[in-house]
Amino acid sequence: NFLLKWGSEGTGDGQFKDASGVAVDSSGNVYVADSGAPVRRIQKFDSSGNFITKWGSDGAGDGQFRAAVGIAVDSSGNVYVSDTSLRRIQKFTSGE
Repeated sequence: NFLLKWGSEGTGDGQFKDASGVAVDSSGNVYVADSGAPVRRIQKFDSSGNFITKWGSDGAGDGQFRAAVGIAVDSSGNVYVSDTSLRRIQKFTSGE
């Protein structure tokens, strides 16, 4: 049964250009990797789809992404993001 949806196309908070990865932490917060130009970021939502925060930008530096497509959260709340274009994994705090 359908439960819930959120987001729309765009570059604003809670919008997506290319939602390409999703992970959930132990508190039920949802992390979405958005790999579409020009945003290339991670967005964090509560379990009801309410926007909490975001981080990242387009680029090759620390905290930047080109193709963030995979995302995972460990038991400590650290967020891991794989970037297929830059061939790397980046580790972040949960972005409270």
